[in-house]
Amino acid sequence: MKAFLAHSASLVLLISFLRGVAIAIRTLKEGPMIDADGREYKTASLTEDSSPRASDSVRVECTEVSMIVYIQADFYRTGRLVSPGDLFLGGAEHKQDSRCRAVVSGHNEYVIEAGLQDCGSKLTITDDDVIYSNKLVFSPVSNHHTITRMTDAIVPVSCHYKRTHTVSSSNTEQAPMTFSQSAKFSTKNSAFSLKLMADDWLTEMLSSKFHLGDFLRFEAKYTGPEPRQLFVESCVATLTPDATSVPRYYFIENHGCFTDSKAGSVASFLPRSRANLLQFQIDAFLFRNDLRNTIYITCNLKATLQMRTTLTDKACNYVHSSWKSVDENDSVCWCCDSICYQSLPRDDDLCDIVTLGPLRIISNK
Repeated sequence: MKAFLAHSASLVLLISFLRGVAIAIRTLKEGPMIDADGREYKTASLTEDSSPRASDSVRVECTEVSMIVYIQADFYRTGRLVSPGDLFLGGAEHKQDSRCRAVVSGHNEYVIEAGLQDCGSKLTITDDDVIYSNKLVFSPVSNHHTITRMTDAIVPVSCHYKRTHTVSSSNTEQAPMTFSQSAKFSTKNSAFSLKLMADDWLTEMLSSKFHLGDFLRFEAKYTGPEPRQLFVESCVATLTPDATSVPRYYFIENHGCFTDSKAGSVASFLPRSRANLLQFQIDAFLFRNDLRNTIYITCNLKATLQMRTTLTDKACNYVHSSWKSVDENDSVCWCCDSICYQSLPRDDDLCDIVTLGPLRIISNK
């Protein structure tokens, strides 16, 4: 009888121990938490209890063009720090994409900043919301003994925006949907415009047909009632009016970095002539291995009341192996090769998304 009772007690202890281990390594299953304005501000904890050990390890900040994911290095709250190389957004195909991988951002904290449409993000549109959802993957690499002391985890992350209006321009066949967060987006009669310009940069280009290698000259402008300084946050080329479609090519990103200028092309912002206007150019191109010869250009534009440049209010070209600002403040361009961090958008900022197209690109003259 004593032997039986001892055996039963041992069995209970073993079951309790295994249950504790299972809870300790459970991956996050709950979704992100959304505030009253539809902005995600934190994610659920790794366990179901509310002890300090189970406090949040992942925090998401949503801007008008990107999702910023902050991750505690002590991911499981066990005192064992994870490697930033084991954290990435999206599926396995995005693990080697530098835009989708975590980098060190501070003491025991990592960060990933990705465009809302990047790293396998999925777009969902409801009657009231525009939702970009993704997953943060923790996939520890086995050591030389092919063992690991941490379990894989998948953390759902998302950005929610309230739908407000659609934007149109004289050159747009199908206007994209726009959304607002903390920044105020323009009304239906948009004060923002994006035009194709002729060789003299003075008149609008009436034709939408170009030869491969021709200059595509663009003029972005803000014409609202109050004086503002215009910035081009990002621009992407796609084969359809949907800026989230694939294939797609970002030639301006990271809050005003003209990344295509680093590829050895003539792409660049022109010197600014007026605060409310920016002109820029790229070479006409086609997507490789695709028979379609039309492209669409979608740009995120922003106008600020403060007439100054910052890490997230800038226009930077890559010139002679370094980044230069068209506003003669090169110090704001240093982050173009990494991530340009953005604080919460200012309430007095105005933003819009404008699309041009279709532009027909002919491969042979």
